[in-house]
Amino acid sequence: MGAVSGCASRSGEAAYSHPGPEGGVVASLPYRVDGRVYYPLSDSSGFSQEGTASWYGRDFHGKRTSNDEVYDMNALTAAHKTLPFNTRVQITHQESGKSVIVRINDRGPFVGDRVIDLSYGAARKLGIIEKGTAPVTLRVLGQKSSSLRRRAAGRLTRRGNFAVQVGVFANPANARMVSRRFPHSRIQPVQQNDRKIYKVLVGNFSNYKTALGHMDQIRLRGFDKAFIVISP
Repeated sequence: MGAVSGCASRSGEAAYSHPGPEGGVVASLPYRVDGRVYYPLSDSSGFSQEGTASWYGRDFHGKRTSNDEVYDMNALTAAHKTLPFNTRVQITHQESGKSVIVRINDRGPFVGDRVIDLSYGAARKLGIIEKGTAPVTLRVLGQKSSSLRRRAAGRLTRRGNFAVQVGVFANPANARMVSRRFPHSRIQPVQQNDRKIYKVLVGNFSNYKTALGHMDQIRLRGFDKAFIVISP
């Protein structure tokens, strides 16, 4: 999903959006949201946690999750800030004793003391749709091997010519000012309808993983909307 969007409209849905698939988190690199840097775990063995669960649904249905899946609000998935993607987690409602097993495929929640953001389907099984939030206990069961993990690994080793687009500017002076902040950067003028815009691109990387690492560093420097493009 994109970097920031409007508030969700349904009860219990968090008023934020998750970092997009180009946000560096696919490779479990650090990422930043609202000025705070999060460091995904490389090993979740024995992980447990208590806190508040929320849920998100229709406003995000069909959009991309942080691991580049298409979000299905009815699937048993969830967003967590640091657990590795495809981690299977048992979520237990501390008051009712109900539990559900979900797979982590997104990042969040970034609201208050919430520790996990459940899909609509998972929240329904846990019985928290109406109230919106609930005190829960998380217990990691392991990681699920899937074609999605293999596809993500394949993408990281993909070779080609990649660059990181830092930003797009209407004013060439602004583009030059930003370009000066990054070694090996260049400005690419592009005609868009009846006006010219200026893209600031960094690098010419031969594989996606290297580009991803540079993009993460650029985002940490404040350019949160930087993303990877095919190098012209």
